[in-house]
This record gives sequence, C-alpha cells and structure tokens, in this order.
Amino acid sequence: MQALERRIAALEMANPPAEETTVVIRLVAPGHLDAEIHGLRADDGQQWTRLPGESEQGLIDRATREVERNQWGVAQLIGSPI
Repeated sequence: MQALERRIAALEMANPPAEETTVVIRLVAPGHLDAEIHGLRADDGQQWTRLPGESEQGLIDRATREVERNQWGVAQLIGSPI
C-alpha cells in the first residue's frame, strides 16, 4: 500500500492542478457582518492592505494574483475589517 501512495504522490507533484484555487476567509464580528475587508494575510505571513481608492474586490484580486500557492495550487487568505 505504501508503494501505491508514493506513486500517487509522485504523480500529483508531476502534474499540478490546471486551475489555481484561492480560499478567502472573512473574519466578522457580531453586529458588523457587512464590514468590508481592509487587509488580507496568507498562512506564510504575506500581507496586503487596501490601497487608497481600491475596492474590496480589487484587494482580493490583487492578493489572489500575488499570493504564493502550495504544491496543489491552493492558497488561503484571511481577511479582516481592520
């Protein structure tokens, strides 16, 4: 069984997924469920802050383009209203 698992792992590393995936987690507080994201951070410490005039979606799009992804093409961003 271990040989099969090693072969699968080797195939996954040789053939990364065709699409990249970004998971955005929005932190909210009671009474402020609609607060906009003003900052994003990744698991590895990368951080993004909204630029003057930049929309919330603009910030998410910029961070999605710049974030470093794991071996499967996945990145996780945590957004906060502060």
